[in-house]
Amino acid sequence: MLAPVLTAALVFALAQEPASPQDPAQEVSLSMRVNRAIEKGVAWLRTRQQPDGSWPGFEGEHPGGMTALCTLTLMKSGVRRSDDGVRKGVSKVLGTEFRSVYSHSVRLMLLEALGDPESHAASAEAGLDFLVAQQVGGEWAYPWGGADMSNTQFALLGLRSAHRMGLAVPDATLVNATKALFRLQEEKQGGFKYEVNRQPTGGMTAASLGGLRVLEELGEGRGAVTGLLRKFAKQHALADEWMVARWHPAQNAYGPNGWTPGFQYPYLWAVERWCGLTGRAKLGEHDWYAEGARWLVDEQMDNGSWQDTQENTCFALLFLRRATVSAGSSGGSTPEELAAEIDKLRPPRPIDPQWDVPRVRDWLVAGPWRSEGQNDALLKLPFDPAKVAPREGGKLLKRDWSREQLKPDGWVNLDEVLGLECDHGFVALATGVTWELDRPLDALLWLEVDDPWRVYLDGRELGRSQRISGPADGRESVPLRLERGEHTLLILVEDELGPACFGARLTGRDGKALERQPSISTALGRAKGR
Repeated sequence: MLAPVLTAALVFALAQEPASPQDPAQEVSLSMRVNRAIEKGVAWLRTRQQPDGSWPGFEGEHPGGMTALCTLTLMKSGVRRSDDGVRKGVSKVLGTEFRSVYSHSVRLMLLEALGDPESHAASAEAGLDFLVAQQVGGEWAYPWGGADMSNTQFALLGLRSAHRMGLAVPDATLVNATKALFRLQEEKQGGFKYEVNRQPTGGMTAASLGGLRVLEELGEGRGAVTGLLRKFAKQHALADEWMVARWHPAQNAYGPNGWTPGFQYPYLWAVERWCGLTGRAKLGEHDWYAEGARWLVDEQMDNGSWQDTQENTCFALLFLRRATVSAGSSGGSTPEELAAEIDKLRPPRPIDPQWDVPRVRDWLVAGPWRSEGQNDALLKLPFDPAKVAPREGGKLLKRDWSREQLKPDGWVNLDEVLGLECDHGFVALATGVTWELDRPLDALLWLEVDDPWRVYLDGRELGRSQRISGPADGRESVPLRLERGEHTLLILVEDELGPACFGARLTGRDGKALERQPSISTALGRAKGR
């Protein structure tokens, strides 16, 4: 059933949100789906709570942190403080000795959400004292290891909660944090990094922009803090522009040109915090909340979780909690009937390849070609793919085409195939595909790659991706149609850092093995005398 406590809380959230300019019928549908997603997510979180009130996870490094996060999420999702699960979670949190920046910060956020600062003053003061003491050079670490923007964003959220509970945050802590924050900004681009030697990402940039808003809030009336923030106004505006230009609900921006599936859910929560703290309804022309909510409800698993992890489920719910459903939208349906109708709105799950389909093993390989820029090796190609004529023993822009037979039992590292490091460059792979029947073959080409790629058939681009540091799990795909005759398949694979992963399969459009396989041969150009 749709929980009344959730509906009441979400109606309250709707009253604080600006009206959406989108079509009302679409918004009702989205709101229904969001409400259903929150209900299912909360129900799944409840199944993971232990009899002692805890949610286990990372207990060695962050004891109590997962319990604090899950309890906070339940409350933010509309579950009452008097709820048995919440009460047990709070009791477990209060009885745990916290020792990491993450855990102390989330506990402070939970204590603030309880709305009873006097009863929890001692615990809040202990958390504030810990955060103040662990600040090093204006930043925060775990506290072990080096400082990073992720720990720093949580510490600032913890300081904000302590401030809202009536505790005094030292001026020096805020001043030092303001100075340190911009040390992790990429000067020319404007995005923020996790650490100094990393690429800027959407998640860290949104988190840093949210952190700047926290510093503005806590620094009000403190001349040293407000003066520093004015000094960095141009850098702040540059970060804002960087984030607006790269917003995408399903792609965490990475560097100047790419994106990564890594840390997708904390990225969305960071965007929600930044836009929520600043009262921002749009990013450019994009309704960030509606776009993010649609992606999240589509990604939710049937069991109610996101990726079967407590942390991702919490981050998703903390984003979605701003939506609601109209009380009169059910048209007289029972809660069970309404839930069934909402579930029908979910799109079909993406198909996966049949994993026992053999890999395409015979390739001509050339490269690498390196780029002087960042994440742009395939954006500034040194040749025209439509004019490439691969041939064993031939050359492509001073690189030799060599015939390679790749292994059958997993992706290969093109660094090892070529005997060269491919970092910050790209490799070309080509093979011939012959289809002998009159009726066209509609197929899917599945790629095991972790960085950007391009696919061309007879010189025509079929698909591309700028995804960076993704899993080489074989789920990247592009449709292709083969007419009768010989065809040249060309794939360009970029390598950011680490192994240059590559593997490929051909299946039907359903992901299953083809009833008839095309012929694969690297004897390209011989019949035509090339």
